[in-house]
Amino acid sequence: MTTLDGDTLFASGPHAVRVPSWPRRQQRRALSGLDGELVLDMGLRSRELVQTGRLAAATAEDIRIRIDAIVARIDGRTHTLTDALGRTFSRVLVESFEPSAPVRRGRAFWCDYTLTYRQLP
Repeated sequence: MTTLDGDTLFASGPHAVRVPSWPRRQQRRALSGLDGELVLDMGLRSRELVQTGRLAAATAEDIRIRIDAIVARIDGRTHTLTDALGRTFSRVLVESFEPSAPVRRGRAFWCDYTLTYRQLP
């Protein structure tokens, strides 16, 4: 189960976290009399993690409470994300949270969402 700072905010529905490789910044230079080019390694840069999923609850108010708890994490501070596979990502900023409008389906409410994180190296 995916957690953010140990809180199970996403336990109500299915979700997935897309984790790309770390980007590395390089500068390439060509010099007179040098065949090829000189490559300067500028180090690792931050990477974007994207989580998609669905929040579900018995009432629209419960959905709103879950959404508000997630939005409260967009605070400019770093957090720790642990995904369903047990991988832990430290130094993670919550950049954006985009929920759809709560939709009633049967006896429950649900909404799909996209959550974007920025992990610092």
